[in-house]
Amino acid sequence: MSSGSSAITRSGDITAIEPGQVNLFVPPDWFDLMADGPDREATRARCEDIIRRTYPETPPERREEFVDGLMACHERYLADGALMYGVITAPLPSTGDQAVWQVQAGVVAVPAVPEEVDLGELLSRVFDAQFKQRVAYVERFTTEMGLGLGFLSQPDVPVPEDWADEVPADLRTGLAGALACPPEGGKGLLVVGTCLNPDQVRELAALVAVIAGNSTFAPAESRTPSNQ
Repeated sequence: MSSGSSAITRSGDITAIEPGQVNLFVPPDWFDLMADGPDREATRARCEDIIRRTYPETPPERREEFVDGLMACHERYLADGALMYGVITAPLPSTGDQAVWQVQAGVVAVPAVPEEVDLGELLSRVFDAQFKQRVAYVERFTTEMGLGLGFLSQPDVPVPEDWADEVPADLRTGLAGALACPPEGGKGLLVVGTCLNPDQVRELAALVAVIAGNSTFAPAESRTPSNQ
């Protein structure tokens, strides 16, 4: 794993949080769409490179469409204040099945966390009540920041009517996330991952927990080593 330093940007109502940095703990070969921030030219060049290497036999015009799709995601997450947007497309070592995962991270406002905390209630205050109903499993664990809350689910995916002939009506996806924060609350790092195969949600949850559990906040003037 390597540690990259990202400036804190807004995600939700965190206007009272002091400026600082997030030391993100991610795999050394991690492709982070947000690594170049608002620099669209640099971002597009990296996207073109990863798409060219991932799909070498695909016609150039089709690869260009893939790049356009990644750039659209970049614009959306940049506007939403995301710190990180990572993509994984590789066989899983455990099964050999193809993983198609997306992992995002951002800073959220977190209330003070008492020792005896209702995990579902805390998550519902970070998210909305509708999200709480879709969470199947919640677990508390220790992180470098102090407290960690992990959750996973396999929610149904609404299927548009014009996709009915191509997509199963009972389409599901895998959803996993982890919230890491200091015990006094204030701010937290929220890492959320999705996978197209809902049966891979536990493997995805493990990655999300490792990222959240080992990442830390630091003052803006701090400098972080490039590796851990």
